[in-house]
Amino acid sequence: MNVQRNAPKTFLVIASLAVSMSCLGPAVQASEPSAPFRQAEERESSMIYLFQEGTDLDAVAEDIQEVDAKASVALMNEIDTLTVQASGHAQSEEIVELVQRKYGSLVAEKGEDQTVNAGDVQPDGVPLISPLAPMLVSRQAAASANQDPEGGESSAYQKWLWDIDLVTRNGASRAMQSGNHSVKIGIVDSGLDFNHPDLKANIVSKGRSFIEGVADTQDYMGHGTMVAGSIAANGHIKGIAPDIGIVPYKVFHTGNADSSDVIEAIVAAANDDMDVINLSLGVYKSLKNKEEKAVYEAYKRALKYAEKENSFVVASSGTENAGFDIFNAKKLAVARGFSKDAQLHMPGGLGHAYTVAATNKENALTFYSNYGKNVSIGAPGGDYGPLADQGLYDVRHMTLTTYPTNLAQSVTSQYAGFEKGYEFMTGTSLAAPKVSATAALVIAEYEEVHGKKPKVREVEKILEKGAVKGDSKKFGAGIVNAHDSLQLIGQKKK
Repeated sequence: MNVQRNAPKTFLVIASLAVSMSCLGPAVQASEPSAPFRQAEERESSMIYLFQEGTDLDAVAEDIQEVDAKASVALMNEIDTLTVQASGHAQSEEIVELVQRKYGSLVAEKGEDQTVNAGDVQPDGVPLISPLAPMLVSRQAAASANQDPEGGESSAYQKWLWDIDLVTRNGASRAMQSGNHSVKIGIVDSGLDFNHPDLKANIVSKGRSFIEGVADTQDYMGHGTMVAGSIAANGHIKGIAPDIGIVPYKVFHTGNADSSDVIEAIVAAANDDMDVINLSLGVYKSLKNKEEKAVYEAYKRALKYAEKENSFVVASSGTENAGFDIFNAKKLAVARGFSKDAQLHMPGGLGHAYTVAATNKENALTFYSNYGKNVSIGAPGGDYGPLADQGLYDVRHMTLTTYPTNLAQSVTSQYAGFEKGYEFMTGTSLAAPKVSATAALVIAEYEEVHGKKPKVREVEKILEKGAVKGDSKKFGAGIVNAHDSLQLIGQKKK
């Protein structure tokens, strides 16, 4: 029987619910979707079913297998959810009829997979940047900074880390708490570069892939490795928590992911006792489209389950060219060009997700970052500097992070004198992990002081009280600060 329980399944199972990422950079467009792992025409559409609590999903799966022995069925018993991909169109219709006839009264929500290819899914970010004029100022800035004779090899990297310095108060927080491997962050993303010298010592598990046909969790795309650098780099770059444990949950391979895969990964990470789950990804879904409501409800169930298991879920707020207010669903839809719709950004923006907006060197909201009353906090994500409106991008206002050593190095990285494996990027995808890292440090410090790990709500309180105050209407409690948050725990270590 081809039934999976919280196990990897077909990539693009709910392709209409494709999730995009939000790291942006003129040097390397690692998060720009490329061709999907499986083309839409190669596979049959799928369904996601949310059942009433206590439904026997094994029985449902067995009945589906009797109709279509080759169907791929994934069970998430923890949230009473099932996804199924039929082996063909005729079989798909039979399965839909079966579930409606036999289990219709138990189905709370259902949604059909309406497959799309990468060209139909726009990234959550700024359009591709011209490789010519915009790069000129970046290369000049990088080359100029690299001529600084002071500091040596280590300084060549560390002098770019304004964002990390801001959150750690110039590294002071690391003297208080740098993390340990008993506190783990699950990175739901494109995998990790297991060979990266700054990361490999902190990757405590190979994690899991949720993509059919891709068993390993090595990063071939770049996004997950970039996220990890802000958290746990410990080499040329030092992240906010340079001794914390990180684990990959792979939902991206070379293009967009599916919400169904992300939802499974959230549940799996919670089951694996991840203290923090980082979601530097997002998608917009309609509240009026019946087919899309199933995924919305499934996200809610997964996030609620993670909190129940005491996993602190951090999610990016998402990006647009001018940034959207994601609090009001009707206004968001209008802003996105859907005047008769109501839309939400998810998982960031939903309840039980600690949502992060991106800020710049001036501690203001970046031009691209989404914002709103449902955004919990801000964190440095960087931007392109004061000349960006003239098409000139300054890397000194971007963030430097790790990048897979097996992927091509940008010219700007070379001009800065970096070894392969380091790139300049901006985005809410780089803001969220700074909050994840700070939350993990809070958990580690709290456990050392009190002999037990704090509950999710306690972590939230500490992060918010320790934040540097800012525009509360746009990024909640302020800008995350690891040093000030750790000070609030307020007792001597045992």
